Amino acid sequence: MWIVGITSLLFLVGLLYWLLVTTEGVFLGRRIVVWLYDVTAHKYDGIKEFEPEWEQFFIAQPLMHRLGDIPAPLILDVATGTGRVPLTLLDQPRFNGRLITLDPSPKMLALAVDKLRPFRHRVTFVQQTAVPLPFPNQTFHAVTCLESLEFFPSETAAVQEMVRVLRPGGVLMLTRRRGWEGKAFLTKYRNVATFEQMLTDCGLIEVSTQPWQFAYDLVIAEKG
Repeated sequence: MWIVGITSLLFLVGLLYWLLVTTEGVFLGRRIVVWLYDVTAHKYDGIKEFEPEWEQFFIAQPLMHRLGDIPAPLILDVATGTGRVPLTLLDQPRFNGRLITLDPSPKMLALAVDKLRPFRHRVTFVQQTAVPLPFPNQTFHAVTCLESLEFFPSETAAVQEMVRVLRPGGVLMLTRRRGWEGKAFLTKYRNVATFEQMLTDCGLIEVSTQPWQFAYDLVIAEKG
């Protein structure tokens, strides 16, 4: 009986780890996901250990290159967290645009507000989920959403909303979870071809995918 008990305990521990750590509460509902981010907000940047040089190379430079003809682009960062994308862009002397940052976690958003205080006049903070987005059609020159899409109830619905608020020719920058961590999301996992097809079906063109971090690809596309 003790073997059965230990086996059951190990299974339960493994299940809880998968639900709360590996998939960060996504199968327990949106409220749990937001709660987990609230709980870990104070140590989020320390866990991620962002390298500013890599952020500039992979995030800021590609966006600025594609938006080069627009003197002051308006960009939406969905699931901004602690303000990763806004800080990377606003630190660029050649970037003259403005950003709207959106996140459902009040504690993550509070950290973003504090971090971006020097640029406060160029950033608007919105506590809101990604579906629906509280903006009119064709509002933004670019929309970004990094390391977050797999935590939404519906990736397709979220992408459709991002495409809706993009201007024609606007840029969408996303990430795709890959490897064993991506497959841990079970039916939410998409390989490269399937992910790119989903974006194409949502009205995006010139979709390109490149390896980015250990568990992610960086995907950039344009609105047709």
